[in-house]
Amino acid sequence: MSDSESAAAGRALSRQEILTRLRGVLRDVVDLESADTIRPETRLREDLHIDSLGMLDVVIGVEEAFGLKLGSDINLFEKIVTVDDALTLIEHSRSGRGQE
Repeated sequence: MSDSESAAAGRALSRQEILTRLRGVLRDVVDLESADTIRPETRLREDLHIDSLGMLDVVIGVEEAFGLKLGSDINLFEKIVTVDDALTLIEHSRSGRGQE
C-alpha cells in the first residue's frame, strides 16, 4: 500500500476516490491500457468480460486497495453486476469497519 493509500485508509473516501481506485483494480484485472472507459454503469461480466476467476482477482485487488476483507461468497459474485454495485459494496464495507 502506498503512503497516500495508507493515509486514505483511516479516513472516509469520496465516491469519486473509490471509483478511481476501483478503476485501477479493474484495469489491472482485465489488462486495459486505460480505465477511462470504466463507468459506474459498466457491467463486469458483459462489458469487461470478467469471469468467475477474474471476479476472484477483483475481490483480492479490492481487498488490497481498500484494506478490506470481502470474502469469496458465491452470492457476492451474483450481486455485483455493475461497477456501481462494487462501489456501493466498498462504501458499505468501509463504513462498517470503523476507524483504525
